[in-house]
Amino acid sequence: MAPDVKGVVTRPEGASVAFLLVHGFCASSDELATLGKYLSDAGYASFAVQLAGHGTTPEDLKTTSWLDWLESVRRGLEVVRSWNPKFLFLAGISMGGALSLLLASEQSDIDGLVLIAPALKISGFIPKLVPILKFFMKDREIDVEAVQHVYDVKRTKYDKEPVSAYHELFKLQKVVRKSMSEILVPTIILQGTEDKTIDPVNGQIAFDNISSEKKELHTIEGAEHVISCHPTRAEAYPLILDFVQKTTS
Repeated sequence: MAPDVKGVVTRPEGASVAFLLVHGFCASSDELATLGKYLSDAGYASFAVQLAGHGTTPEDLKTTSWLDWLESVRRGLEVVRSWNPKFLFLAGISMGGALSLLLASEQSDIDGLVLIAPALKISGFIPKLVPILKFFMKDREIDVEAVQHVYDVKRTKYDKEPVSAYHELFKLQKVVRKSMSEILVPTIILQGTEDKTIDPVNGQIAFDNISSEKKELHTIEGAEHVISCHPTRAEAYPLILDFVQKTTS
C-alpha cells in the first residue's frame, strides 16, 4: 500500500511513464500544476508531492528540518512506485531540484532526472550568518504580490519565511553538493537567464558535478526562477518532453 502523503495526482489511463514532481522552498505542489498537466497531455502520470511544513503555515515550517522534506519525497516516490510504471522520473524545481538530486543519489530505479533552476548554492555571506541570525530574527517578511507579478500563474507562497528554515535549506544544499558525483542517470537541467532568486550559475554547477554520461543543460532566455509559473515554460516543457522520449526509447 502506498504511504499516506499529501500531493496532487495526475494519472492518465495506461501511462507507462510516471513522474514524482517536487516543489520549491516555502511553496507548494501547485507551482508544478502546469507541468503535471503538460505531462498528462503527453500521456505521462505524475504525483506532485507536498513537502512537510509547506502549503500550510510558516509556523508549521518552523517545526520541520531538511530531513523531513527528504522523507516527504521518499514517501512521494513510494506513491509513484505503487503505480508500477515502466519508467520512473524525478522532476524538481529550485529546492525541489536539490531534493531530487539527493533522492536520485540513493535510489537505484530512477530512469531520468529533470532539474528546473536547481537551488544548490546561495552565494555571499548569508549562509554563514543564518545559523546565528535565526536566534535573533525569526522570520523574513515577503511581499508576495511583488514576487508574483512577474508570473502568469498564481502559486502558493508564504508571506513570511522562517529564518530557521533557511538554515535547513543551506544544510540540505551542502549535503547535496557532496552527493552530486553519485548521479549517473540521464539528466536535463533547465536554467533561466533572469533568475533573481538564485544565481543562474546553479544550473552549470549541477551540470559540471553530476557524473551522468547523458546530461543536458538548457538556458531559457528571459525565464525567471519558477519557470513552471512563467510564460517561458512554453519553451522549457518541449525540452522535457524530448528528453523523456529519448530516455525511454
